[in-house]
Amino acid sequence: MTTPYAPAQLPHTVRAADTPGELPTWQRLAADASFYCGTDWLEFSDTDHIALARYFTAHTPTGDPSAGLIAHWSPQENNERYVPERVLPTPLADKALIIGGRRGYLSGPLLAPGLSAAGQGGALDTLLEAATAWCPQTEGRWWWPYLTTDSAATVRAALTAAGRGPIATQLLSADCVIAVPEGGLDAHIAALPTKQRRTNARRELRAFAESGLCIVRTTLAGQADALGPLLANVQQRYGHDHSAEQMTSLLRRQAEHLQDASVVFLCLAPGDDRPVGFCLAYRHGRELAVRLVGFDYDRLPGAAEYAHLAVYEPVRYCQENGLARVELGMESLEAKCRRGAAVRPLWALHPAGAAPDPEAQAARRDALAAALPARESAHFRAEMDKAYI
Repeated sequence: MTTPYAPAQLPHTVRAADTPGELPTWQRLAADASFYCGTDWLEFSDTDHIALARYFTAHTPTGDPSAGLIAHWSPQENNERYVPERVLPTPLADKALIIGGRRGYLSGPLLAPGLSAAGQGGALDTLLEAATAWCPQTEGRWWWPYLTTDSAATVRAALTAAGRGPIATQLLSADCVIAVPEGGLDAHIAALPTKQRRTNARRELRAFAESGLCIVRTTLAGQADALGPLLANVQQRYGHDHSAEQMTSLLRRQAEHLQDASVVFLCLAPGDDRPVGFCLAYRHGRELAVRLVGFDYDRLPGAAEYAHLAVYEPVRYCQENGLARVELGMESLEAKCRRGAAVRPLWALHPAGAAPDPEAQAARRDALAAALPARESAHFRAEMDKAYI
């Protein structure tokens, strides 16, 4: 159901709905944002029915859309990475509204192009006012996780310009991204910063070619039953209690909502149509968001299957299809960096309240830096010094 919300003291008109698909301008605002801010992903993520969801768009007096906002009230949130007391270096005092989505680990502001900082601030301030009014039990508390440095700076500057503040910034995590060069995978490998990394990458390419394995590209439709057990294998290896049936159900729901954007890389052994591994990614604008990998560990020959499915083949796909970036997500940071990914910090914003503990922030920085190769660790620490810590 779509309803208007128009506080008399604010210059924007707000439209609110239970799903982003009910808001005609949502996808236009989300076009340049993360894949995880788009209609299809958001509607998929709400199918778990754990949180209450509300979506808001702000409009100028002439009716043009200026901004969008995602809000979830999830006091029983089952994903600990969206539970502030589990992930913030300095926890919040009480439950808060989740802004920016509760799945995907990457958010960002949905802002119309060309808005000034004051215009952005007025729109976002209006939307936060509407969101907290929709969920009065939060008593105005909110937090906005998984923002890149640029997005966090944009949001904080906009809200400061609107007189909403002070806004606290806390380091949450880090993810990896590859900017695909014009020459594709060959150029990417040639640009790796050390001879050892270039040698290792070429060795992995040879091992895969000599193994007889091949990678076939397809979409998610009809693949859930075969891929669910492989995804469960990875989840269980890393300590998650997820069954093959649960992972198959998850992939079926993703296929229902996200089929058109899906890109699946299937790794096949000679003469066998049962995949030994797969990578699921989603195409959005000029980016490819790598989402999941799965393996049949007992059938892997040990030919750098992860590197090919999660890094090399997505880079090839982007080069062949005119895409500019591969979003690789938060896991396995060291392995991704050694294969040419750049690491970037991810932040959370929230009303300041008590100031975040600088020692806890520094400890989070140090823990993330320690998980990176030496070159990327030094760069990450330098970025922190220039950012908020």
